[in-house]
Amino acid sequence: MGNYGTDIQAALVTQIKAEMAALDMKQKDMAQSVGMQTSTLSRYLSGERDIPMPVAFSMADALDLSIVELVERAERRLEGKNVQ
Repeated sequence: MGNYGTDIQAALVTQIKAEMAALDMKQKDMAQSVGMQTSTLSRYLSGERDIPMPVAFSMADALDLSIVELVERAERRLEGKNVQ
């Protein structure tokens, strides 16, 4: 059994990527929206670095979601349930 923190982080990254794809949002668009370099965003989305909470809030906002909605979707993904 995995570590919840590590597992939810991976599910959150996957969910962010899915939400970006659904909006046809490129990494450069997300990076600009949250005020960071594309290379930094790439490290977050590759799992090389953990996403800090303030950044997660900004990403959720850029995806037009609340952080609660984004995390709930990531948790459903982690549990293998249907995700939007």
